[in-house]
Amino acid sequence: MVRSPSLVLQVFISRRNDLIKYAETIAPNHGDDIVQEAWFRINRTVTATVEIVSPDSYLFRVVRNLAIDVKRKIGREAQSTCDASPQEMGNAVASNSPEADMLASEQMRLLSEAMDELPERTRIALEMRRSGKYKLKDIAAHFGISIAVTHEIIARGIAHCRSRVLPPE
Repeated sequence: MVRSPSLVLQVFISRRNDLIKYAETIAPNHGDDIVQEAWFRINRTVTATVEIVSPDSYLFRVVRNLAIDVKRKIGREAQSTCDASPQEMGNAVASNSPEADMLASEQMRLLSEAMDELPERTRIALEMRRSGKYKLKDIAAHFGISIAVTHEIIARGIAHCRSRVLPPE
């Protein structure tokens, strides 16, 4: 039975590479970020009074849960982002009537305003992703940030644009 946070840290350090490999089997290219987040969470929860029967199993379980969360988040991001340009999105709106044309025009105006309101890095990352020419790893490399942070930036940008263009539910 492990009662000392320092023993959990020792196990964590000795198994770090294995934890990264395990995380990447679930969420490829995110192993380092997942393991780092796992350590932050473990470090906050493990105290001298917490009893951990098997530190190895505990660490792998935390990494597994976080990797599954990241994989789900990536799946949601892939569903919510399309590679269409704003003009193509506007053309996708049916224009059977002057009202439909006016609605599409208004939505394009709102989308343009929403994009202008975004911080520069978020706007550029979102434009790079929507162009279809750049993958998340390319955008992350462009800004010198992790893929997870890039994903979060793009997701926040999309959420902002949606909140400005789509009517409240």
